[in-house]
Amino acid sequence: MPEDFETRFREEVRKREQRRKRRMIRKFSSLFLIFALVVLSIYLFSQKNIILQISNLSIHTILLSIFGLIVIISLIVYFTNLRESEFDQKSPVFSVNTLKDPNSGEIQWKYILGVALLLSTFVYQANQFTIDNHIHTLIYRPKPPVSNQYWPWNNYGDIDPIVANLPSDVEISIQSVAQYIAREQKDPYLQVKALHDYVVSRVTYDLEVLKTGIRPPQDAKTVFQTHKAVCEGYAKLFAALGRSIGLNVVYLEGKVRRDLAPVDLIPRRLRFLNSGYDWTLHAWNAVKVAGQWQLIDATWDDSNSNKSGISYNANYLMPPPEVMIISHLPDLSSWQLLKNPTDQDKFEKQPLLTPYFFSEELDITSPKQYESSVQKTAVIEINTSTNYRKKIVAVFTKAKKTEFSIGDLLENNQSNQRKELEIQRCSSQISGSGKTKISCQLPEKGDYQIFVFSAGRKVIPIGQLKFHAI
Repeated sequence: MPEDFETRFREEVRKREQRRKRRMIRKFSSLFLIFALVVLSIYLFSQKNIILQISNLSIHTILLSIFGLIVIISLIVYFTNLRESEFDQKSPVFSVNTLKDPNSGEIQWKYILGVALLLSTFVYQANQFTIDNHIHTLIYRPKPPVSNQYWPWNNYGDIDPIVANLPSDVEISIQSVAQYIAREQKDPYLQVKALHDYVVSRVTYDLEVLKTGIRPPQDAKTVFQTHKAVCEGYAKLFAALGRSIGLNVVYLEGKVRRDLAPVDLIPRRLRFLNSGYDWTLHAWNAVKVAGQWQLIDATWDDSNSNKSGISYNANYLMPPPEVMIISHLPDLSSWQLLKNPTDQDKFEKQPLLTPYFFSEELDITSPKQYESSVQKTAVIEINTSTNYRKKIVAVFTKAKKTEFSIGDLLENNQSNQRKELEIQRCSSQISGSGKTKISCQLPEKGDYQIFVFSAGRKVIPIGQLKFHAI
């Protein structure tokens, strides 16, 4: 009996010691969690604007990080409570047995759920932008905008002064730039324009990507530091700037018109090696301004990436969706922002008109499709307003297998290109009713591209059409 009493006494002492250790571990874990949350709160409050700081970190990131911390602590507590017998050589630490209740032997699913959530947290942290963007595109239900009082930005033809005169000590981070712009510009539309202007004035299109096929990282932070990007980087930097000040910004992926893809900039060797690649893939943004969704393509507004010959433009800064759909087709039709979304076939068949065509309030009455078949004469009819003082002119050239765009005609080596492309002029006649009739005499059978311009103090491209002479 004494031996039995002594054994039970020692067993009770051992159990009490174990309970004491468990209580200490729980207290330590709780204190550690509280300490971590306090440190996080102090850090956020040390910023000038806690709301902006939280929006920059992303609510999802903060909540998942805290939840992941709780899961880690819970796992630590659980493993420390396992019996020593479960850690021998026959039972590895990370096995199904470690997830079983020591008493009942049943699997505790809450720990499996905890591990799954912990892994999800790590995956989210590694792909935060991509996951956030998919969430945004799914949860938002965009509606067509009612209006945009600023487009076509005739009274704002330059880089925003706030961006042009940005202090050097502000350009230390994406957040500091965005917050400075938000403080200095209160008008919601002009605020978005300033963010757009920052991207197009600070980033240069990385042509080496097209020439070599080597694609550097295109995340917002890298683009902010290197000042080089392709369309993906432009759109991600704009999204990061907007989200830093609490704007709802979506990163959109889709396609551009085949004849607008930068195929002519890609070496033939690279095109051959990537013959199956879709060169029409593109990225741009949607942003919610004053309660309305608007579309933005900072890449195409960058004078370094387009060939319009114009130092600055805002053609793709919140244009009407009817203008954007001429050249941009998002993967999700809801982001066309149209009451009646179009499809791929209609997208490619519509006349290829530039934003200038719409800002000049022109109307093409014939032809109504991008490609047409004619005998020898290609005819284009465009209606203008009664007070329209510019002349509409056109040129044509034989279409080649490697397509080129209207912007190619405006590069510095115009004379060489015109000789190479054998460009010929079309005739233009203006009627008293404000209609311009363009006639192009096609010399022989084959495919031709016709480029239409508005000629005033500047020659501005307004459209591009294809004709097949039979």
